[in-house]
Amino acid sequence: MKRITEQESKQFIPLKENYNDTSISSASTFSITPSDRGDGWEDVTYFTSRKRNMFSGKGEGDQWVYILSNPVQPGIYKIGYTKLTPDERAKQISNATGVALPYEVAWAFRCFNGEHLEGAVHHALNEYRVNSQREFFQIDLDMAISSIKLIGKDYIS
Repeated sequence: MKRITEQESKQFIPLKENYNDTSISSASTFSITPSDRGDGWEDVTYFTSRKRNMFSGKGEGDQWVYILSNPVQPGIYKIGYTKLTPDERAKQISNATGVALPYEVAWAFRCFNGEHLEGAVHHALNEYRVNSQREFFQIDLDMAISSIKLIGKDYIS
């Protein structure tokens, strides 16, 4: 693992913001800075290899992380990603056998690398997951939106 300066560290995403995995094995660099505690203490901060603002200047995202709702399942939302539009994806899912009423787009977030963002969101919201094998969450819509915006800030231009 490589030590970097405090200035260099500003370009990387801190490990504590790596919503997929915050274990030390996910860190590629670290910095050491004086601690607020004083008395010569220092703080060690670990960083992922992912850079902040890596999509800066690339225009609008080419993928979406979406939240779908279905009147048959009030309070349960499907959170996924697509390279299609969210409306096209909702229609696609709604055509599956066993879907009583069509899904509706409750909210969508345009981004880059939607699959990775989706995984980070799923990991962060794991306690609200209805089934560990599915993308359904029993969560307040505003909380789901806030989580995607927070995690998604590094996936937009």
